[in-house]
Amino acid sequence: MTHAIPNDGLLKAARILITLFQVIIGVGFVALLVATPVVLFSQEHITDELLANATASSSTIAVSIASVMLLGAVMIGAAFYFLRLLKQMVESVGEGDPFIIENADRLTRMGWIAIFVEVVKIPTGAIALFIATQVKDDTFTIDLEFSFTGVLVALVLFILARVFKHGAAMREDLEGTV
Repeated sequence: MTHAIPNDGLLKAARILITLFQVIIGVGFVALLVATPVVLFSQEHITDELLANATASSSTIAVSIASVMLLGAVMIGAAFYFLRLLKQMVESVGEGDPFIIENADRLTRMGWIAIFVEVVKIPTGAIALFIATQVKDDTFTIDLEFSFTGVLVALVLFILARVFKHGAAMREDLEGTV
């Protein structure tokens, strides 16, 4: 029993925004992947400017910077996948059939992505903090706060996944009795 919603303004806006965010994230992902080898192969030019008073070698700093960039690319890739799942859910709502097991699975995956990003932020922040101790620049700051918001988002997504799973089961039961 589906009731398509083809001209819903909110769904159109969601599709446009999600696509826009995917483009922006995709550009950032590619930029990080292109810039990482540049940091590694041009480390003297990059690190000489940053490390006037550093105790670590320029290669250690370059590898650390590249590591932060790659971990950032991993998180951006996860965000892109998160948005892809969200877009698929928006499409299913537009088709009039949101309470399906696929959406429950999507919500569960989105919850795990949120947790994954929070976990990846830990080594990323630690490496960035190491870099910050080596770079003598007052404008270079690192925020190592644990995000309760990210964990809360994951919790909400897991609960919504259960709601959608239950809704899909109820719909199947209803269709079976008609």
